[in-house]
Order: sequence, then structure tokens, then C-alpha cells
Amino acid sequence: MSRIADQLVFHARFNSTRGHLESVLARAQEGDPQILPVVGPTRVGKTTLLELFLREQAAKCSEGREVIRVVSPKHLTGRALPDACLVGIGMSPAVFNNHVAATNALIQALRRLETRMIIFDETQHMLERGSSTTVRAAADFLKHLYDQAGVSLVLAGLPTLTGLFSANEQLADRARRPVEYTPYYWDGPDYRDFRAALAGALEYLTETGWQTFPFNDAEFAARMYVATAGRYGLINKLFMEVQAVHGGRKTAHYQEFAAAYAQVVMNRWLDFNPLDPARPIETEHMALVYTQVMREAGVVKPC
Repeated sequence: MSRIADQLVFHARFNSTRGHLESVLARAQEGDPQILPVVGPTRVGKTTLLELFLREQAAKCSEGREVIRVVSPKHLTGRALPDACLVGIGMSPAVFNNHVAATNALIQALRRLETRMIIFDETQHMLERGSSTTVRAAADFLKHLYDQAGVSLVLAGLPTLTGLFSANEQLADRARRPVEYTPYYWDGPDYRDFRAALAGALEYLTETGWQTFPFNDAEFAARMYVATAGRYGLINKLFMEVQAVHGGRKTAHYQEFAAAYAQVVMNRWLDFNPLDPARPIETEHMALVYTQVMREAGVVKPC
């Protein structure tokens, strides 16, 4: 059975951020590398975007490792970052005596592999458990890597990752303005983009033989917004649950979506299931969930 997770809906947030990634990669290919922070709360789809981008670039480049991904270490030490990078390109850090040797070997390997971009995922890990000294060392390492290897760096994660730039003003001066991969806002053009993303998911179900909501159902859109706080990653999660549980009947209406919400979403901000049609949805609920998810991520924006 084809899964909705395998049929990615290319919505506005996704397309815009992918465009930024393609741009900084192209700049590096032309000898003008960039440092691009990509920040956003959980479940907006950052990891999905990065994984697809990596697959696309790997398919284009049969030799070398033009783009690599490094998961930022949770326990930051002087060697943690260069070691994580070495592992990311398939090298063993154990053969190097210290962080200087490991870093030099990394830079040489990146040149040999003709790497043009390194994506650091979950970059906020560098700040969560590190001391001020180790955070400064991490920022220094990133600056040195950027200067010496000639690669674009993508620093992806929660908005708190921007604390790295406070630890090293030279790194901050080299970085671009952060790309905000945020939830869709609950009003105006942003909400229209949210509805378009939801419509794409509904159209996928319809095209695969499901009975479900019309793509332009305004009430369902409002309820789904409250259920997901405007995050496409949670739309995808709910649709996957519905498809997994009800694939035999291929029916996806309020009963199925409400049951999916009850099973897979940790309801932290509401005392009711927003996909239960018996419960009214107000504009205040949309504003509340947006504000709460942004506050959890460390970003407070006016509604």
C-alpha cells in the first residue's frame, strides 16, 4: 500500500526552505560558501526536508560526498564535533590523538570528497548541556571549519541554536539571517498556505480511493489547524495514523481523525479533542495553540 508519508506534499514552507538550501549549496559550488541557520519548533518538518534534500543531492552526485549530514552531539566536549563529522563521512575518530589532528584530517577528507555543504541537524544540542567554554569551542570549530574547508554550513534545529552566535561574534558575522521554518500562522496569507498544504494531503487520499473531506472544507481546516498548531509534520502524522488504522475501509471523516488525534497527539494546551465535531472551534483556540508552540520553542511572537 502506498503511504502518504512516501508521497510528500510540497507545501509553501517546505518549498521556500528547500530553495534556501539549494541557494547556499550553489554558492559553495561557485566558491562562495555560506552559513545558513534553519530554525523552527518540533514537528514542522525540518528533518523530513533535510532527508529529502540529502537524497536528491546524493542522486545527482555519483562520486564523492557533496552534501553530508551530521547529528550534533548531545554531550559537547572538545572532540565531540570533529568526531561527529568524521563519523558522518565514514571515518573512525579513534585513530587521531587529539582534536587538532581530528579536525585537520576532517578538512583534508572534505576536500578529497569535494564536499560543498555540511548540514548540522539538532544544532541546539550544542548549547543544551555544554558549558560556556564548550559552547565557545563549538562556535570556534564551526568558524574554523567554514574558513578552512570552504563548505556551506547549514545549522538546523530549535530557535535556541542562535545562542551559538552570541558565543562567537565572528561566526555571527559570517552567518546569514536565519530561515524560520515555523508553523503556519492562523490568519491571512499564511493560513491560506496552511489550507493549501492540507488540501494536498486530502487530495492524495481522494486520488487513492478514500472517502474523505472536500479539499476546501473550511471547518475541517480550522479543526486541523487547532489539532496541529499549524505544523505540517503533525498533519502528516495524523494522516499516517488514519491510513494505517482505516486502510481497509478507506474512510477518513471526523470519527477517524478524532480517534487518530486521541492516539498520536499529546494534547498539552486544550482540554478537548479539536477533531470532535461536537466541540465548537473558536478563533481563540487557533491563536492559543500557535502562541503556545512558539513559546515552547523559545520564540514569542504577537498574535
